[in-house]
Amino acid sequence: MKNHLMGSVATVACVFLAALAGCSSIDRSRDWADPAVPGVTLAQQVCSNCHGVKGESTNPMIPKLAGQTSAYIESQLLAIRSRDRNDARTRTYMWGPTQHLTNAQIKDIADYFSGLEPMKFVTPSAGDSDSGRHIYYQGIPARGVQPCASCHGKLGEGDEITPRLAGQFDAYLKARARIAMTKIVSHLDDSEIENVSAYMASVGTGSAPIAILEPTGDKVVKLPAVKQAPTPAAFDAQGDPKNCHYSVWTSGWYCGDFWNAFLYRLSGN
Repeated sequence: MKNHLMGSVATVACVFLAALAGCSSIDRSRDWADPAVPGVTLAQQVCSNCHGVKGESTNPMIPKLAGQTSAYIESQLLAIRSRDRNDARTRTYMWGPTQHLTNAQIKDIADYFSGLEPMKFVTPSAGDSDSGRHIYYQGIPARGVQPCASCHGKLGEGDEITPRLAGQFDAYLKARARIAMTKIVSHLDDSEIENVSAYMASVGTGSAPIAILEPTGDKVVKLPAVKQAPTPAAFDAQGDPKNCHYSVWTSGWYCGDFWNAFLYRLSGN
């Protein structure tokens, strides 16, 4: 009996030590202070505790990262690590985990979440999605509010360091907008911010087809986009320099009214 008991204890001890060894291996490590741990491992073993292994957070105040643009995630982690992003929630929850991350780990984490299936739509907690849709695609010209789609894309997909919004929690979007987009949202009231956030939350993966609002008014002449900054000579080459301009917001040259050109760009023509 005694020998049998000792054998059982030894077996349990071996299993425990084997499990412990597995947890301490680099490919399963949760040590974010170890530069040898791959960023993908940290994403799966550490970041996933809040943001989900598939990037689908379940807490409306913790952002989803599924399908978020890699450049945006990377830029935000770098900003958090350098303490340039220093709002209260970031200081509380993100300053610690990022302080020892290397550039390579940050890039790996960003690429991991970016490569996942984009955020699934959620039912907004508040707000009028249809009113938000109008602001998202048409802005509020009378107050100088540009369409959100001009930066965040026709489908809310984002672009490089401009974040994906489609499918993100509306509660998080509302809170983040007041911190990261103070100049723009200063022209919107709380209900308008809530409405845009509600619309974005409702159009993620699995949602009904997105009804993009088409531009109104006359179409403008769409001239070839140029990659370099405009020069007087380039203006002359494009036509009347008094009436033709170059803008990143219109993906190149346009002639006539900026607002018409901007909406024309959104139409995809």
